[in-house]
Order: sequence, then structure tokens, then C-alpha cells
Amino acid sequence: MVIVNLIHKIKKMNTLRYLLGIFVLPLMVACQKNEPVTPSFDVKTSKLEYNKGDSVTFSINGYADIISFYSGEPGKEYRYKDRIESADAKLNLNITTQVLFGAQADNLHLMYSTDFNNTYSTDGIKAATWTDITNRFTLCSAAAGAVGVATVSGDVDLSDLPVSGKPIYFAWKWIGQESTSAALGGRTWRITVFNLFNKTPGGNASIASVTSAGWLAVDVLNTANKWTIQTTTPFLFFAPASTLLPSEDWAISRALFPTAVTPDAGTGIKGYLDKVKDFKYAFNSPGVYTVTFIAKNTNNLGLKEIVKEFTITVK
Repeated sequence: MVIVNLIHKIKKMNTLRYLLGIFVLPLMVACQKNEPVTPSFDVKTSKLEYNKGDSVTFSINGYADIISFYSGEPGKEYRYKDRIESADAKLNLNITTQVLFGAQADNLHLMYSTDFNNTYSTDGIKAATWTDITNRFTLCSAAAGAVGVATVSGDVDLSDLPVSGKPIYFAWKWIGQESTSAALGGRTWRITVFNLFNKTPGGNASIASVTSAGWLAVDVLNTANKWTIQTTTPFLFFAPASTLLPSEDWAISRALFPTAVTPDAGTGIKGYLDKVKDFKYAFNSPGVYTVTFIAKNTNNLGLKEIVKEFTITVK
């Protein structure tokens, strides 16, 4: 008898769920059958000038499904929400080099390419266009056979090199001529610093270092010689291994993207189920900021939004 009553209860529950489904489903569909309406959204602030650290109150009225906030500070600007490349950054490179032993001149060359196809081979090198930029830098110098003092180039502006939408590759090319003795042959070169970075209004942004540039060695002529890449100082160096034959060897970086940036992101201050009246925010640095609020109503048929902006001066 207990089992029979339990079966009847289950049947009644299933019937109830079915009936609820009949009534609720059309209501859900009805709610979604129309395109969203434009948000009835407005936001105000009592003044447009504040001191650093002040709590700025933004009074919000009306309704929107979703509200986002962009403070206008670096990395939080609405105008850059879709930006994936930056024209504001200035590409710079700082290197430190040291030359040792040998006697030949002009063994070391710094090259770059924007059309290298990631094929780290002799054929891959030949298929690309490489430009020599060695003369932009101060390299170490020393008399034949002597050990030079590590030389810092200083920051060198390379902002004319990047091509929009393309990576850039750097390469160290070592050329040695035939010689009659090791003393008269090619010189040993050490690269202890390779600091590639962008100078931006907000400060310097690192792109690659001598240990993170992803160097790969390629023998073009004379496999007795090779670039050495290691994790201790000197991080990157070339020693001619006492060979007397001509040699050409490259160390090529990974693909580098100096103009790439992450799109600026806003802060969500209201979701579908949230209620919000006021929003408070404090600016920690003086400046003039374009503050932006984005209010959206959305469903499966579309999206409607309103953009409200203020110019806030912080002293």
C-alpha cells in the first residue's frame, strides 16, 4: 500500500511539472520574442574636479541589464577597448657586448627581418629580407688579441622598424674569413644584455631579454662553429673554435610583436540580477580622465546600449 501511494504521488508531481511547463514556457518565449529596448539609463556626478584620492560618487538612475565602467586611466580607456596594436609605443633596444681574442674586424652583425617565415635553416634565412642595423649601436672594441671591456650601447630607438600586423625577428650574424692561424682569425663575441622594450607614456614595457628572446642557432657555413646559448653569463656568445676556414653562423630570435597590446577593459558594476544606485571611485594620480559608463540591454535577438562620458580633472 505504501508503494502504491508513493507511485500516485510521483505521478501527481510529474503532472504538476508538466502543467507548469505548459504555462511557463510560453511566458519565457514571450519575454524573448522582442528585441531589447534601449536602456533607460542616466548617470551624474556632483562636480567635474576632484583632488587625488577623493571618493567620486556617480549617481545612477533608470535601468540597464548590464553596466560597465571605464575610469579613463591607462589600460582602462573606452576608446581603446578594441585596440590590439599601439602607435604610442617607441621600440627601443639596449645591448651589452664584449669582444675577445682574434684579429678580424666586422665579425658581428645585428640584423632584423619582418618577413622571416619561422624556418630556422639556411634556406629560411635566404628566403627572408634581412637588414643590418649594427651601425646604430656602439659595440665593444679592443686591439687584436686583447680582451675588451663589456660595452653598453645605451637605449637605441628602433621605432621605425616594426610593420603593422607583422612580427619582427632579430638575429646575430657572425662572419669569419679564412685565416692562417687562430690568432689572426675571427674574434669571440659575448652578448650579455639584449633588452628590447617599448617606451610608453606610462613607462617602459619589456618585450624580450637575452634569455627570453628564444634564440635558435643556424649554421650557414662551417659547422665547426656554433652560437652558444645558455642560462648563465655570458648568456649568448660565439667562439670560433680555432677553425681557420670561412664561417657564417646565425642566432635568430623568436617572433616578437612590439606593437601588440591588450585591449583596454572596463569594470562590470552591474549584472542582470544586481541593483545599483551609486558607484564610487577614487583616482590616485592627478590628470584629466575621460570616464565612460556603458549601459546595455541584451537578449538572444540583439543588444541596445547607451554610452555616457565625463571629463574628470584630478588635482
